[in-house]
Amino acid sequence: AWPLAKRDVMARYRGSALGIFWALLTPLAMVAIYALVFRGVFQAKWGSASSDGLDYTARLFAGLMAFTAMAEVASRAPRLMQDNANLVKRVVFPLELLCVGLLMQVAVHSLLQMAVLAALLLVFGDGMHVTWLLLPLAWAWLLLLQFAVALVLSALGPYLRDLQHVVPVSMTGLMFLTPVFYPVESAPEVLRALLVLNPLTAPIEFTRAAWFGEPIAWATLWPQAVLLVALLPLAQWLFKRLRPGFPDLV
Repeated sequence: AWPLAKRDVMARYRGSALGIFWALLTPLAMVAIYALVFRGVFQAKWGSASSDGLDYTARLFAGLMAFTAMAEVASRAPRLMQDNANLVKRVVFPLELLCVGLLMQVAVHSLLQMAVLAALLLVFGDGMHVTWLLLPLAWAWLLLLQFAVALVLSALGPYLRDLQHVVPVSMTGLMFLTPVFYPVESAPEVLRALLVLNPLTAPIEFTRAAWFGEPIAWATLWPQAVLLVALLPLAQWLFKRLRPGFPDLV
């Protein structure tokens, strides 16, 4: 899977002046724009506690980093089999590794962004917290969710071609129903019920709590963890069930 991921990462930035640094500049530009609008214009604060612009921006970056990683996987997965038609049609190949390769591509960008956030917190923030030791667990949670989503969407993509157009639009709307710009406790009661059902809520809240040394609400996280454990075998079953039709459809 890694040679496939490396090939696609290199091809993506080949010929550009800044190369892989675009993986940092794009999310940083998004964070700057959102922070300017929500913090500068609307005077938004993180929850009920007072926070300065840097604190709000760092928390926004932590949530946006996790969301954009999921959004990229979800947006590219419906065309994964079509984009690798030669492997699907002509090679005896474990096609699940295409999903793993996609996750690895996105993970390269996530690692670079995590390094930037860590540097910002060390230099301008509160420094390192002992809860940073939980970051690998939070990231593993997000990776498992990405893998399940990639399996489902890549399996359905050859059968439902409209998914490649529907999913990116849906992810844009889902961003505002995910605790990226605000904490769960600040959401209205009706929205909070939707946030509980959102599978991205738990890993994002977990990741943010680990970054900023806050208590982790295990009581609210474990139901989504159980749901994810149940979702993985279902996603694998669906992929295997639909896989025989891939060569004829791509």
